[in-house]
Amino acid sequence: MAKRNRSAQQVKPVPAGKRTPVLAKESGATAKEATVSRKEQLRAAAAAKRRRQTLLLSGAGALVVVLALVLVGVGWARSRPVVGEQVFPSQGNLHIALGSVSPVTYNSIPPTSGPHYENLAAWGIQTEPVRYEHLIHNLEDGGVVIYYQCADGCPALVAELEAVVEPFLRAGRRVVLARNDPTWTIGSGYTPHQDMGAPIALTAWRRLLLMDTVDAATIGTFIERYEGIDNHRPRG
Repeated sequence: MAKRNRSAQQVKPVPAGKRTPVLAKESGATAKEATVSRKEQLRAAAAAKRRRQTLLLSGAGALVVVLALVLVGVGWARSRPVVGEQVFPSQGNLHIALGSVSPVTYNSIPPTSGPHYENLAAWGIQTEPVRYEHLIHNLEDGGVVIYYQCADGCPALVAELEAVVEPFLRAGRRVVLARNDPTWTIGSGYTPHQDMGAPIALTAWRRLLLMDTVDAATIGTFIERYEGIDNHRPRG
């Protein structure tokens, strides 16, 4: 019994004061590691944000470049003539009294610019001849006027042309299909129309394309190229 008591007395517990610094040291290291980890997270988040901003700016810049190229391409396409068309100097866009005759001789047949009435011809398919002085105003307002000329009324040709222009008319495009009749007379024998030298004529402001047969692709290209362009300035 005495020996066991001596052994028990030899085991000395570590004082509480000796253990406390170790716990404090471990706690401090953990806090430091947490602080470093938080800083790393913030740095990573900031870097990710910068990358997103860079990508957004790059994407916006690329979009601007693409839009600019599209606009340049559209402008370039608009500036290119349709194969076979003729371009005439502008004869101005002077308004004259309804029913009067142009004070100048038009520089193309059918005319593509020059003095004209203040009111428009109706858009669409015209079954009767219309004065040039009316239709020039349609050109000034961004329209395309398609003339056909034939002695027998050419119902097959007219049907082909109507089939080409009707989709544009349904879409609200400014197009007129009209007959050119050099034999048409009004009043005391005045002839408003002259022989245009071809069965078909496509006209826009200062543009004329004569055709022998219906070419739907060319007609569509001509309309897409010139319909909708405002030609009101300058007046002459």
